[in-house]
Amino acid sequence: MRLDMRFLLVAATALAVLLLAIGCTTRPEPSETLVMEGNHSRGDLVMVTADTSSDGYHYLEPSLSPDAQRIVLTADWDAVPPPGHLPDPIPLLRQIVVMPVGSQLEPKLSIFEVGAELVHLRPFRFRVGDNPVTIDAHEQQQKGQPIWIDDDNILFWIETPRGARLFRCHVPVGFTSDDLIEPQIVFREPSDDQQFTAIPFWEHLSPSLSPDGNWLAFSRYGYVDVDSLNTATGQSIWIARMPTEGEISDQAFQITSIASQVDGPSWSPDGRHLVFHAGLDLIQSSSDIFTKEIFTVDFDTTGLAADGVVELNKNLVRRTFSPPQEGSPIYVRNESASFSMDGTRIIFVSDRRVPTLTYVDRNIWWIPQDGSLDPQLVFFTRSDDVDPMMTGGPGNEVLMSSAMGFPTEMLQRLWDESVQRLLATPIVDEDTDEITYLNQVQAEAIATGEREELEFFEGVMSHVYLLSNW
Repeated sequence: MRLDMRFLLVAATALAVLLLAIGCTTRPEPSETLVMEGNHSRGDLVMVTADTSSDGYHYLEPSLSPDAQRIVLTADWDAVPPPGHLPDPIPLLRQIVVMPVGSQLEPKLSIFEVGAELVHLRPFRFRVGDNPVTIDAHEQQQKGQPIWIDDDNILFWIETPRGARLFRCHVPVGFTSDDLIEPQIVFREPSDDQQFTAIPFWEHLSPSLSPDGNWLAFSRYGYVDVDSLNTATGQSIWIARMPTEGEISDQAFQITSIASQVDGPSWSPDGRHLVFHAGLDLIQSSSDIFTKEIFTVDFDTTGLAADGVVELNKNLVRRTFSPPQEGSPIYVRNESASFSMDGTRIIFVSDRRVPTLTYVDRNIWWIPQDGSLDPQLVFFTRSDDVDPMMTGGPGNEVLMSSAMGFPTEMLQRLWDESVQRLLATPIVDEDTDEITYLNQVQAEAIATGEREELEFFEGVMSHVYLLSNW
C-alpha cells in the first residue's frame, strides 16, 4: 500500500527505539489450538494461480467480476511481460492482470498457462495546469488496487505527476495482452488544473464502487514534498459520483474526518454503510502509530444537492478493539475490511496471531457486522494471508491471496500420483533393451524430491486461492 510507505521511516525508528527500551517483547508465543489441515487451517482450499517461477512472483489484490467468471489482480511486472522487446532493467512495478476463475490441479510454468492476460496500457496524456504530460504507465508508473465496474470494465489507480489517480479501462471477454488499452481518468483534483498549488500532490487510493454503481469511495491524502514525511497531510475517506464512460466525475466530497491512517473503504450490500480501517486518532487526540482498527460509517446524501457536503463521521462506530497482547507494547493492526454478500459479516486482515519475531505475517478474520463478537478466524497459515473478498459462493467462499505456497492436500495428491506413475513407467536399458521398474522405495524417494521442490514456494510466492467451508 502506498500509504504505508509514508510511515516506513517513522515506524522503523519507533520500533527500533521500542525494542531497545524493552530488550524485546516478553509476549509468549501464541499457543496453537487451531485444527490444522496440513499447512493451513480447516477449509476447502483450491489454487487459482499455480505458477512455479523461480523468480518468486507475487499475485495480490484479487477481485472477482460480478458474473464470477474472471478475476483482476496485480502481479510483478515481469510475471506477465508484454509482447516484444523487454526493457533492461525490468521495472520494479506492478502490472494489472485479468484471468478466468478456475481450480488449478497441477503446477504451472507461468500465469499465462491459466489464461491470464496483461492489461497492456498505452501511453496517455495527463494535464497539469495547461501543460499535458505523456505518461507511460506500462513501464514507468506504479499501478494498483484493481476493482470491477461491471463484467467488462475495471478501475484502478495509476501514479501521475500529481499523485495517484483513479482510471478505468475496457477489458471485454476475448481481449489479449497484445491489445493496447486506453486508460480514462475518473476524477481529477481541482488543483490538477493549476500549474502551482499549495499542496501539489494528492493520492487517491483504495477504490470501492457502490452496489448501484453510482458512487466511488476512495481514500485521499496529500503532501507538498514527496521526499518529506513532514509535509504529508492526514488521510480521510472521500466519495465521488461515478461518471459515465468517457466522462470525468464532477462531484466529490469527504465523509470522514482526517487521521493518520483512514483507508480501505468498502460498501455494505445495501449501499448505506462503509467499512474501513483507521488509526485511533480518528476518534481520540492521539494513538500509537501502529494501531489499525475497523470502523463503519453511514453514507447519507441528504442535503448534498443543497450545499455539496455531508455530515462527517455520520454514525461512526468502532468495530474492533485490539489492545496489546500480554507482554507486548505493540498494538494489533486490522485492515482490508469488507462486507459479506449478505451484509451479516465483516471479513478483514489482522496480525493478531503473529509470532513475536516475525511481526509481519497476517491472517484472515471475521466479525459480525455489528462487531458484537470477538474476531473469529477465517484462514490461518504461518505465511502472509491477505486481500480477502467474500464471493457469495457456496460454503462462505472467500477469494484471497497468500504466501502459503502449494496446499498440503495438493502436495499429497501430486506425491501419490507421482509414485504410481513412476512405478508403472518401464525403464529400458539402452544396451540390452532389458525392461525394469522402480521399486516402491525408489519411486517414493523421487516423488519426495519433487514434492520438496514445490514446498520451496512457501513464503517465496503469493498465489490466489478460493477457500470455502471454513
